[in-house]
Amino acid sequence: MKQTLLVFLFLSFFLNVHAQNIEISGQVNATGLLYSEENSPFWLHTNQRGRIDELTNFSGFITTQGFYNFSENSNLEFGLGALYQDGYADKLQLDEAYLAFNNSWLGIVAGRKQREELYRGLSATNQSILWSLNARPLPGIRFFTKRPIFFKNNRGLGFQASYEEYLMDDERFVENTRLHHKSFHLVYRSSPKFQISAGLRHFVQWGGTHPEFGDLPSDFEAYIRAITGRGAGEDTGDGISEQEINGLGNHLGSYEINIKTILAGYNVELIYNHLFEDGSGSLLRNTPDGRYGIFIEDPAASLDSWFQAVMYEFYYTKNQSKNTPTTDGEDNYFNNNLYRSGWTYENRVLGLPFITLGPDRFRIANNKILAHHIGLSGMAFNKVPYRFLGSFRKNYGGKGSENTNGKHVLSTYLDLNLLQNVVNLNLQLGSDFSETEGPNFGAGVSISKSFL
Repeated sequence: MKQTLLVFLFLSFFLNVHAQNIEISGQVNATGLLYSEENSPFWLHTNQRGRIDELTNFSGFITTQGFYNFSENSNLEFGLGALYQDGYADKLQLDEAYLAFNNSWLGIVAGRKQREELYRGLSATNQSILWSLNARPLPGIRFFTKRPIFFKNNRGLGFQASYEEYLMDDERFVENTRLHHKSFHLVYRSSPKFQISAGLRHFVQWGGTHPEFGDLPSDFEAYIRAITGRGAGEDTGDGISEQEINGLGNHLGSYEINIKTILAGYNVELIYNHLFEDGSGSLLRNTPDGRYGIFIEDPAASLDSWFQAVMYEFYYTKNQSKNTPTTDGEDNYFNNNLYRSGWTYENRVLGLPFITLGPDRFRIANNKILAHHIGLSGMAFNKVPYRFLGSFRKNYGGKGSENTNGKHVLSTYLDLNLLQNVVNLNLQLGSDFSETEGPNFGAGVSISKSFL
């Protein structure tokens, strides 16, 4: 609430002083859903930015953003939005509330801001296997490069980086858990037609108040230990052993390789993410677990082309270091003994959404999966923009869990933009076919209006 109040006060002052120099835009959206089973089909509620959950029948949001331009290449940005959804949440929430500074290469965000959708919304995990669009954005501060920074002449060797701090302010097992995230990728560009990047992404949940052990270490020394992945040291809290925390906090990371090139006039990107949560995984002893993908886009496609972009991804998380005995033990992706709410926010998985919660929506019950995912987008019948998602996954449960969420599941999703005039009208169709449960069908209608 303090953060929201500060945003309102700043915006009020800024609008009064500089209203004539601000560019303001916004969007109003209302979505209604119906489905044949108790929960909606997978893709009707997944990767919806925390605006729709499994039980939602109505969701609506209004958001506005503004830009104050300092120069051609730099501006101050602000955004504010409200969200209502029924279902599990059934309440009014902040969709966004942030201030941001942008120039040609640097971005700084303070507050709660929705992240950019990549790959035309065709990916199952967007930017990373650990960081999807499945949950509402967390409040915090973020510093990041907006493009590769090259050491000379916009080619050759360069880098991209980010540094972020968040507060997990939802209802969770360890209250007020803090979240640190950083990334660093080396980038090599030989020409406008070829670029390769390779790097590391690291998250750690730390601090907070445990219901049994009380306040967990949260001073500056604990922060340094957490972000560097060092041991917990002596001050771990009453009754907590260093082995129980496995290093101070709940660590997650991924090695990432992306190759971008142009082949026969098509933009092509190859994607690889290797995920890990402990020392054995960071040494690749859980290989082949990870994300493997290819994205193909036709930049010369006409506006009425049926196929403008396609994406295929393969996800595998069954190994979990099971074949390499280590002191870390077998992995248990997105779960943690101390931070028992795990890699979730508001009971939604933050990373790969094929890893799912149990019926109580508290602990991860299914994190051993094999999944094929495809996405298509284009223009149907010369006038209807569409997006199609199809996923086939095999669920093998998780460590100590027999919950396999239907075992083999085929999930489909089709979004048709039927009207693009006074308002945008989208028809959304979803279905799930499971070997242990009957088919689940769902349909939604979304009406939105953008304004300047």
